[in-house]
Amino acid sequence: MWSWVLQRITGLLLVVYFMVHMWGMHFRFEFKTPLDGVFTYVLSTEFFLIILVLIVYHGFNGICSVTIDLVGGIRLQRWLFWVFMVLGVLLLYAVSIRSRLF
Repeated sequence: MWSWVLQRITGLLLVVYFMVHMWGMHFRFEFKTPLDGVFTYVLSTEFFLIILVLIVYHGFNGICSVTIDLVGGIRLQRWLFWVFMVLGVLLLYAVSIRSRLF
């Protein structure tokens, strides 16, 4: 249940981020926008890490859902969820080490 709810929340947050990002990047150099103060925070490391966590969770949970649907393993649902979440955490750790986020 919570996996489904978090999938929808992360999807919505990613769509909002994408729309604000595209709008802001389009008008950024043409004239002053109300979001100029926001972009100073958006370019920070903390915000990058938050977006990265949203992307990794949404992606790996989607892959987990497709795997469960294709394999037909309701019995394996909990196990597959945790396998994909551990893989996601390992990916986040590898990216953060590579990018020197921590």
